[in-house]
Amino acid sequence: MSFDLSAVVRSEVAALRAYPVAVPPGGLRAKLDANESPFALGDSMREELAAEMAKALTDVELHRYPDPQARELRQLLAGDLGVAPEQIVASNGSDEAIQMLTVAIGAPGAAVAAPVPTFPMYELTARALGLRFLGVQLSDQFDLDVHRFCEVLRGERPRLVFLAWPNNPTGRLYDAAAVGEIVRVCCDDGVNALVVVDEAYYHYAGQTFLPMLGQYPNLVILRTLSKIGLAGIRLGVLVASTALVAEINKVRLPYNVNALSQAAARVVLRHPGVVSRHAAAILRERDRVVAGLRFIPGVTTYSSQANFFLIRTARPGDDVFRGLLERGILVRNFSRAPSLASCLRVTVGTPAENDAFLAALPEILGHGR
Repeated sequence: MSFDLSAVVRSEVAALRAYPVAVPPGGLRAKLDANESPFALGDSMREELAAEMAKALTDVELHRYPDPQARELRQLLAGDLGVAPEQIVASNGSDEAIQMLTVAIGAPGAAVAAPVPTFPMYELTARALGLRFLGVQLSDQFDLDVHRFCEVLRGERPRLVFLAWPNNPTGRLYDAAAVGEIVRVCCDDGVNALVVVDEAYYHYAGQTFLPMLGQYPNLVILRTLSKIGLAGIRLGVLVASTALVAEINKVRLPYNVNALSQAAARVVLRHPGVVSRHAAAILRERDRVVAGLRFIPGVTTYSSQANFFLIRTARPGDDVFRGLLERGILVRNFSRAPSLASCLRVTVGTPAENDAFLAALPEILGHGR
């Protein structure tokens, strides 16, 4: 056969590596790799969710498409976020929202900017569309140098800027004034760029730029339900001006949020107390684990405002990752990424999972217990 796949696949795509998603091996004691909530929904929530899902199966004609605009869901989200439904786009996870934004601004020679290291999908999506990606290095402590970053923005004039807030994988919550300055520069200083503040971990950081939406038309907020107990339904939320939402909807795939995901999300949004209790429990566990790590030689722990934290080990990160996996503990290995040598990202798990991690790490580093 003479078909040449390389001749039809775009060179930008051929040069990429797919976003790595680990397939958890069997027999895990602790799954601490994906920044999910470790807690299943409470009994009362499970009962109502089961009833809602049963109702969806009974009342929703599954041979029909779901509500293409997710109207009832967007109405609930609008009430929760304090914005108009017309300012919201529901998406198949925040990954799809990132893709829609990048597609909407894409043009030959256009650039996308972000501090690095950060969430890899910003760069992967930009490069897949043939756009330039401007990664501006964070400091050794993963802080944002706002003056240097703004100089790059003024010089390169990207169309789209991503700021993960808190950042992933570092857990760092950049200074709010610095983020606000970036939004202002991209709106008022001739840069003319959309600034996306990705608040995927809002429920743990407790800070938001939503109140600035009315002040800056170039501001976009991203949220997700994946970090608060609903990773399986894949629901992201994009909030922006009504004018920008209208443009984003032109590139949104029809029926992008399925009927069952819409139903599950509606149930959870009616139980905000469950989410806040889970978030508080996770924060208590995070602080307990981080405090325990201070007594383990050879471990540097970086401060985090999310449901995960980053560590750097004196022993090579690949070795530590394998040692943990051999003990049934799965974390995320970033040790081969630029500026993240020997770094592992650890999601906060249940108390038992966290105890297993704290017990295993000194053994792997040669300190015993």
